[in-house]
Amino acid sequence: MFASITGADKELLSCITRLPSFFWEGNWAEEIHLTICPIPSLQDGNDLTVTRDNTGCRIEYRLPVHLFRGLGLLKEHAEEKNFFINQKMYIPEIGIMTDVSRNSVPSPEFLQSLLDRMALMGLNCLILYMEDVYEIEGEPRFGYMRGGYTREQLRSIDDYAAGYGIRIVASIQVLGHMEKVLRFPEYAGLRDSSSCLLAGSEETEQFICKMLSSIGSCLRSRQIIVGMDETHGLGEGRYRVLNGRRPPIEIYLEHLNRVHALAGRYGLNIAFYSDMLFKYGSEKHTYLDPHMQLDEKTKELIPSDAQLIYWDYYSREASLLNDMLACHRSIGPTVYAGPLLSVSSFCVQYEATWKTAGPALMAVKRQKIPMVYGCLWHDDGAECSDWLGLPGMQYYAEHAYTEGVVDPGSLDSRFLACTGLDAGWFRDAALLDEIPCINPENRWPPNPCKYILWQDPLEGLYDADIRGLSLDLHYRRTAQLLRRDLEEAGENGAFLRVPLALAEVLEIKSALSGALSWHYREHDMTALQQDAAALSELYVRVKKLRRLHREQWMSSCSPFGWSRLDLRYGGLLARLETASDRLQDYLEGRLSELPELAVPRYTLDRCGDLLGNGIWKVYDKSVSLSDG
Repeated sequence: MFASITGADKELLSCITRLPSFFWEGNWAEEIHLTICPIPSLQDGNDLTVTRDNTGCRIEYRLPVHLFRGLGLLKEHAEEKNFFINQKMYIPEIGIMTDVSRNSVPSPEFLQSLLDRMALMGLNCLILYMEDVYEIEGEPRFGYMRGGYTREQLRSIDDYAAGYGIRIVASIQVLGHMEKVLRFPEYAGLRDSSSCLLAGSEETEQFICKMLSSIGSCLRSRQIIVGMDETHGLGEGRYRVLNGRRPPIEIYLEHLNRVHALAGRYGLNIAFYSDMLFKYGSEKHTYLDPHMQLDEKTKELIPSDAQLIYWDYYSREASLLNDMLACHRSIGPTVYAGPLLSVSSFCVQYEATWKTAGPALMAVKRQKIPMVYGCLWHDDGAECSDWLGLPGMQYYAEHAYTEGVVDPGSLDSRFLACTGLDAGWFRDAALLDEIPCINPENRWPPNPCKYILWQDPLEGLYDADIRGLSLDLHYRRTAQLLRRDLEEAGENGAFLRVPLALAEVLEIKSALSGALSWHYREHDMTALQQDAAALSELYVRVKKLRRLHREQWMSSCSPFGWSRLDLRYGGLLARLETASDRLQDYLEGRLSELPELAVPRYTLDRCGDLLGNGIWKVYDKSVSLSDG
């Protein structure tokens, strides 16, 4: 703790003293006499000034979150006896979105740990993407057996964040992405299609009112993100039966206006994702069309105070990003949602994140976009922990407080001060996907760690893709790095156990996938004997991975959702057992052939000598072609 603190009220002092133990390690603060001073308007438009000299330390700040960023800067420069730092925010609202609807629901305690570190970084917004994982009074089937948050839990998260000056913003769905709700018979009346609510329905509007009322009663923020993205087939289901065929943009805009009006009843201001608006208005029927033009009549139908969210996780061209932002701004107030590429993987793919987020964050600063957030999406199982997103959070924060370009490689000391962790550990974890032979032209970040893990050992769909790439050597080296990192990190390195165990699995499985079928077709019995031994060792390593992954999940998330991954691991272990038994039977003469290994292998994800040709590699498309 500091030798003394002057200028902090009781509430602020409690938030400072609750900062996690890593912040106080080394007793660096014990000799510091700290004065904190809120100043509504600092000189030269700055938001934060941190000074240290022989009289002590002084932090002048405009908003509470600036104070906590100042504390992070003070820790970073703790060994310096004299310094002066002033900073300005170039992105007024900078935050992170975490997807709490795709299988994993982080515990309130885990979110508090993230918020501690976000505060020291200077991030001032945490968005929770919640499709059906919040409580609605009188709707027991909403979020049934999904491990969602109670209203009391949301209020506690909001209270905790508010102490740091961080807003909690709910991101819900009021049109599409509602399949988890609409699967229940009692919600049949709300259904247009399997995933879309029935627009223009009084019953739907009453249901949306319940959603808005629940969120509005839990969170301080009056901003709410209402989704409305990816509503493909809008009006083509029950809506068409009841109302006849209508242009989907008309249905969409009518619904948008009704939601806007309903939100107003609860004092809420809406933001919505813009992709469908662009697709309806584009001559190419595509989202990324900077030449899309809405006629004036259509523009007038968009509520003037509704914010358009331009989401783009893969574009790297500065000209496209600038043009898309300008096109959005010509329609209405704009928010940008960018990448922290964790989707459909066990890790955050940082090389791809820097290549996309870097030019995007420069573009939003040039165009003075007032709100930006990086997205940790967890589609297809939520296999990646949000903890692995921390370096990306730091990157977004530094961009907000830096006018120009931010080099992600220069942030290690900031990251250590704000998290107590070594950024190099996270770069090593990213090597699970960042293999040497990635196609640089691939728009979608390849996720070899996922499809190599889950693909069938006898019917491997990606066998030909990874053959000859020596990925076993890459994963052996990755495991060595992560093992060293885990030893260095000690108790702070628990998050590295799953990446390490996965690298140890992939070392064997990548070699087997690239060889087993060929050894069989070449009748190489010696090699097949070695493959049989490798299958036995692989089984042991997968069991270890499952155990460590389960421990990580249960320590940070609701237990609901783990069942999906348990089934994946159970299926993989069963198939490894079958593969081992069948191969042994073949080697010992009890089987004359193995038809699964006789099938020729063809490439799916290879472009010359490189991996990554733009296909979306999720679990169901990786594990088997057999139809259940």
